[in-house]
Amino acid sequence: MGRIIIIGPMNYRPNSKQAIINADDFGFSPSVTDGILRAHRQGVVTSTTVMTNAPDAERSVSLLAEAPELGVGVHLNASQGACLSAEGRAALAGADGEMHYTATGLIIACTLRPKLLRAIEAEFDAQIRWLLDCDITPTHLDTHRHCHGHAPIFARVVKLAKRYHIPFVRRHRERLPGGGWPEAPAKQKRTAAALNALSLLQRLTNKNVLTTTGTWGVAHTGCISAAWLMLAAQRLPTGVTEIMCHPGTGDSDNTNMESRLAACRAGELAALCDPAVKEAFAHNDVELTHYGKL
Repeated sequence: MGRIIIIGPMNYRPNSKQAIINADDFGFSPSVTDGILRAHRQGVVTSTTVMTNAPDAERSVSLLAEAPELGVGVHLNASQGACLSAEGRAALAGADGEMHYTATGLIIACTLRPKLLRAIEAEFDAQIRWLLDCDITPTHLDTHRHCHGHAPIFARVVKLAKRYHIPFVRRHRERLPGGGWPEAPAKQKRTAAALNALSLLQRLTNKNVLTTTGTWGVAHTGCISAAWLMLAAQRLPTGVTEIMCHPGTGDSDNTNMESRLAACRAGELAALCDPAVKEAFAHNDVELTHYGKL
């Protein structure tokens, strides 16, 4: 089966800088799906992860043939929406048949009921197989609400990645160099700090996992601006860095899925499509790529 390898700078040209700009939540709703595709065609998004249990998942995947250069992974989800597995429905879903977990709530539930991890693994397995059944080979895995920051969930994500020969898993590490960054929400800064600490623990307990330089955009989730992206283009270190974003068109959707990011997605879409942003990455000699090209 081999080991999970999240390829790091040692595999690249000396002093090169590469950025994977990944839009999470593909399939969450029509406005999110359409916004991600627009951010890829007209902007700098190079990669996305499909929320395969979401309302627009089937339609979203049918549109991927029109975006052959877009890297596609799985946005593993144990927090929202309907379950794809019997184990998930039995252990994770509420009375309405859907999952309703915050990030903290899911971790607390796993701590109090360790057997819940089996249901999460089964649900993640079903979500990966759903995309494979659509004849799409995932380039990488990440998780909704960053739940694989929790070490027991991380271990199961790595296990599934090995099972399905998916070589890349998002690394949580965000250290934005220098000053001048737009102010981030206090709650998101705490989230980024917690994920940094959990990532260090993962590195110590999973020494066979090689890593990227990390993932930027956690602290500024929902407020990625053109100014932020242009500064990122200037400050990116050598190696490969993932930049996480959440674009959408801002149109109303008739779905049961709710997101605190609904009001922010159109702003991120505009920033990602700003011609000055694309120019900034080119001017700073940053190659835009995705996990499938590494």
